[in-house]
Amino acid sequence: MIKFGKRIILFTLFAMNLVDQPAPEVTIEQGTLSGKISTDGSFFEYVGIPYATTNSSTRFKAPLPPPSWKGVYRAVDEIYQCPQSSFIGVVGTEDCLKINVYVPALVKKKLPVMVYIHGRAFLLGSGGKFLYAPDFLVKHNVILVTFNYRLGALGFLCLGIKEAPGNAGLKDQIAALRWVKRNIAAFGGDPDNVTVFGQSAGGTSVSLLLASNATQGLFKKIIVQSGSSISSWAINRQPLWVASLIAKELGYDTKDPKEIFEIFSKLPYEKLVKARPKKPLGMYFDTQLLNYPCVEQEIEGEEAVITDYPYNILSNNPKNIPAIYGTTSREGIFLIPDDTKESLAARDARYIFASDLEFSSENEAARVSQMMREFYFGEKNISFEVQNIIIDLNTQLYFEAPAILESELLVKNTKANVHNYYFNYAGGRNFLKFISGFWNEAGACHSDEILYLFKGNIWNFPISKDDQNLIDWMTKMWTNFAKYGDPTPTNDLPVRWEPSTKDDMKFLYIDQDLKMGRTPNPEANRLWKNIYEKYRKKNKPNDF
Repeated sequence: MIKFGKRIILFTLFAMNLVDQPAPEVTIEQGTLSGKISTDGSFFEYVGIPYATTNSSTRFKAPLPPPSWKGVYRAVDEIYQCPQSSFIGVVGTEDCLKINVYVPALVKKKLPVMVYIHGRAFLLGSGGKFLYAPDFLVKHNVILVTFNYRLGALGFLCLGIKEAPGNAGLKDQIAALRWVKRNIAAFGGDPDNVTVFGQSAGGTSVSLLLASNATQGLFKKIIVQSGSSISSWAINRQPLWVASLIAKELGYDTKDPKEIFEIFSKLPYEKLVKARPKKPLGMYFDTQLLNYPCVEQEIEGEEAVITDYPYNILSNNPKNIPAIYGTTSREGIFLIPDDTKESLAARDARYIFASDLEFSSENEAARVSQMMREFYFGEKNISFEVQNIIIDLNTQLYFEAPAILESELLVKNTKANVHNYYFNYAGGRNFLKFISGFWNEAGACHSDEILYLFKGNIWNFPISKDDQNLIDWMTKMWTNFAKYGDPTPTNDLPVRWEPSTKDDMKFLYIDQDLKMGRTPNPEANRLWKNIYEKYRKKNKPNDF
């Protein structure tokens, strides 16, 4: 009776979700681990697994191998995140390189693997279920993997020296992919059928990994959502100067990379993470991001991720990898809440574009900028009075045009299929448009597609019939692509998503209905294409 009573109590606790029901044990290179079964019993969760090691002694460098263990590692805790600022101060720990694996419960065969790289400006975020709950995707019989990587100065300080060569955060991402390659078969995954996808900074990371020689053989397909390695905000063209600004903010006046390393390596990581100086800008309208990917120096004994501008790599030595590229219709909405009357006046006094362009003279730069100002604003100044036009400019300059140009580059230089999309759906899960205060605006803001792919604990509201319909379409297409390299291999979706060709860029318009169409905003994107073809900066940066 006592044993029976304990079983009744335990069963009741399971039913109340007060005790995690264990998932099957899995043995990987590091040892044996256990996970837990999802609340609805449909998938297994193995979360918070260390895939590499980092600490203050390896700060700013590629991570070390992961730890091993004896006994059974309980992979049930996903509280880990990499250090970042929040409204309650700096959160996260330096030893933050954890990976999460979600496995459908009832499928035994080798499953396709989808590895997601989170976004948020190379500065914030994590791979946890707060945004990236796996429920919608794993029901299509794929394994989903998410993970953390180092952010801010800890992940992207670039000094051009052996102690801080740059791109540590990207090297974390590569370490995670190598971990997947070695270990995913133990979870039932196919290490030879891995799709890497990501959004915003995560999408740009995917694009950078496509360009990198260090990722050969680690994935077979990519999905780039609202990102591009050839955008103006993808590469830090003055990383040593930026590092000196951070040093000055912390009370040190030096531009010597060795001195900066000595200072930063001894600081508590919380102090380094909090340092956010304002970048003084010239005439070019560059990003205020401080720490993000750079073109690395080739240093003996150090594996570099990016050694040239990604545009040059993708033009001259691209991988034949099937790809999906896409953006939302009104990406730029999310940037508006950061603007003030003063910041817009400052923008009004500068060129329209960033310093990833170069001109024969300042007069030529001013002429081209004026042409684009007149195209967007006519005779009006840049101010809140023309807010919707600023949204269009931000959308096309930072996201839409780079994604289209990168797609065209791959279509031209590879034999792999490239599929393009344009997300315009306005529904109940467009969370960033809601948070930004633009709920009643038409179209989709930056990040608004995320919660149609992931359940996301951030948005625990009932799902409408229309939203569920879109969730079903999108997750079906994304997982079809992961399985077959074709998002619509059969006729069970409302449209056949055709790949783009050299002569005809084709876009799937994702809205209340699905339909094929031409390049969005053709006149604006044609102008940006002409400008970048003529003025794109192609010589490697020389900041060191």
